[in-house]
Amino acid sequence: YVPSLLRAAVVTLLLSFLSMALAVAIGVLTAAGRVYGPAIIRIPLTIYVEVVRGTPVLLQLFVIYYGLSSVVRLPAFLAAVIGLGLNYAAYESEIYRGALMAIPRVQLEAARTLGLSEAQILRLVRGPQALRLALAPMTNDFVALLKDSSLVSVITVVELTKQAAIYATNIGSWVVPGILCSLIYLAFSL
Repeated sequence: YVPSLLRAAVVTLLLSFLSMALAVAIGVLTAAGRVYGPAIIRIPLTIYVEVVRGTPVLLQLFVIYYGLSSVVRLPAFLAAVIGLGLNYAAYESEIYRGALMAIPRVQLEAARTLGLSEAQILRLVRGPQALRLALAPMTNDFVALLKDSSLVSVITVVELTKQAAIYATNIGSWVVPGILCSLIYLAFSL
């Protein structure tokens, strides 16, 4: 069963990296829209962030995979990436928005005084400093996403936790599969 667990661990890593990449991309756009956008953009983005952060990721996975199946039939892995990505994008956007807002106003005013455009200020002044502030929470979110990836087993994705459950069912005990699965997650987290 160890080779099966290791293959499932690769699926878990791939799922986590793809979901985080999606979360970062959408999170950056959402944060930028909420900081720089007009009210017509800020309001829907705020609703998105609040709804997604206020509902369980498991429910979101069910809605994306089972609820939308009458409209579009997504493969389980793709539904898992989209579900986790959209969920974590809401959290990432708050990290980025907070980091952008934490840059002292005097630095922004100094950049404007020097004649920099808002895009230049974001790229040269605000963005690099915000990235430094956001890096630690982003890392924490990735570890949380890695562990939350175990939830996708309920939409038929055979990742590490699902493979451990199959192993446990076959041998009639959760002790060894649970310990092995825990050690792999711990190694990933560390």
